[in-house]
Amino acid sequence: MLRGWLTKTGREGSSMNLTALTEAVLAQRQERMNDIGPSLRGIGSARYQLSGGSLMVSYAQPRAGKADELIERVNRYARDRWLAVQWTITRGRDDPQMEAALIGRRYSLRETLRMMGKIGELTPTAHPLADVRVAPVTTMAQMQSYERISSWSFAHQPNPSLDHLVVRGRERWDEQQARWYQYYLGYLNEEPVSGAYVSLWERVPTIYGVATLPTARQRGVAGAVLR
Repeated sequence: MLRGWLTKTGREGSSMNLTALTEAVLAQRQERMNDIGPSLRGIGSARYQLSGGSLMVSYAQPRAGKADELIERVNRYARDRWLAVQWTITRGRDDPQMEAALIGRRYSLRETLRMMGKIGELTPTAHPLADVRVAPVTTMAQMQSYERISSWSFAHQPNPSLDHLVVRGRERWDEQQARWYQYYLGYLNEEPVSGAYVSLWERVPTIYGVATLPTARQRGVAGAVLR
């Protein structure tokens, strides 16, 4: 998975330097983690987000020697509610004892995300590829095409069910209609093979869900979508 971010700029150029931009991105990511979870009073703190049947845990900061107890308290809370638990560790920010404690409890690293940023405007490539074009999603059918690409890339489901495409496509469509996100598709020889979406409500717009079908990778489509 690739996520990116860019600054809003005006005539004077970038509105913030790299340090301020990094802090703004981390702050707005933390603001999304605002759901209710287990109390960690006396042993540390963490932020939570409920997503489907999963409890997502980030920004965990255990007190000294309390990492195992913090993990157990979260796991017990999730078990009682039939929730899976997904932990996110930000290296260089979160307490390093958390990562060691999670590995000790047989958690495994599933995915590594690297935040990539650009100060300034994202501009089109000077020499666009003749067989590649990028266009905003404007129909429900196109949104379902993005969901098909996303399911293959992130969930390893090359043939998602029609019900899944309809339901998740509708959810994404409603988000776009509410002006939360704008979705884009990348076409290779007029076939939708790549896509991404950008937040419209954040101070630092974030690019999410950059995905390309395996059969169309290394062809420059995702790069065109990002530009």
